[in-house]
Amino acid sequence: MPPLIQVTHPRGIYLPEADLWLDPHFGVKRAFVSHAHSDHVGRHDLTFCSEITHQLMVVRKTVKKSGVVVSPKKREVFEWEGWELRLLPAGHITGSAMLHLTRKADGVTLLYTGDYKLRQGLSAERCELMQADTLIMETTFGLPKYRFPPAEAVIAQMLVFVRETLSDGGIPVLLGYSLGKAQEILCALRDAELPVMVHASVAQITEVLAPHLGALPKWRLFDAAEAAGHVLVFPPSAKIELPKMRMAMLSGWAIQPSAKYRYGVDVALPLSDHADHPELHETVEIVKPRRIYLVHGSTREFAAELRARGHDARALGAEDQLELSFSAH
Repeated sequence: MPPLIQVTHPRGIYLPEADLWLDPHFGVKRAFVSHAHSDHVGRHDLTFCSEITHQLMVVRKTVKKSGVVVSPKKREVFEWEGWELRLLPAGHITGSAMLHLTRKADGVTLLYTGDYKLRQGLSAERCELMQADTLIMETTFGLPKYRFPPAEAVIAQMLVFVRETLSDGGIPVLLGYSLGKAQEILCALRDAELPVMVHASVAQITEVLAPHLGALPKWRLFDAAEAAGHVLVFPPSAKIELPKMRMAMLSGWAIQPSAKYRYGVDVALPLSDHADHPELHETVEIVKPRRIYLVHGSTREFAAELRARGHDARALGAEDQLELSFSAH
């Protein structure tokens, strides 16, 4: 059986045979960028990413001016220095992509998920998995307690919160990151027939992504003097003080009972753009890898679960007594 593609973690995820980094937040010679969230991007000499991610990186000024960006079409094979690359929809946010890599010499494969979810969202393509010999997957919600309710139920709760707040003469403020969650919120409001105002950072990103989002509610830039009667969509970091304002945080972490107190909001709703615990196991079942590397979140705990099920699973970049080296055997 041919050896697996070597995976190392000197400062981030690095594939030495391909001389390719995966989502490094520091500048490197060449990298794959799965999506445009700031903790996954850097100014690289050569960047592989989706076209939408490239557009977002330009707007957010996270592209190296002298660098080269290559954006293969999703699902299509891109041949490069003895490798075949495929970008697959990740289901995380608009433009997010997984990387499927094939070593042409022997057909050995690797799938890197980046941040992803299997559930169908409103603002991103449905995730598409491919079988691979090695799987590198994110495990942000890798504990059994993280099982998200159906998104439809969470959105229904959000709309009840919005309508009740408005009927009481209040101003509902929905909090979600400017890139990703804010567009999911806007898509969830498109049939509500309610006037919407958005923070400037949400407006900047939504204008770029609007051609890929389908129908959106009518929205305008936030104006405090005219905010009454509107639904506001803001990033959690924004400062806002309005009379009779009620705030709802939309996040996967809202599944924790203490979330609304931790965020200092009136309501916390578990709307996530990451895979939950059952989806992580489903991913392994679909990909059928010979080896699994886990990154982000509960890596050691989920690795132990997978090993108990007979998988070769290792926490990448974390202390794991079973993981003395990342050999390619």
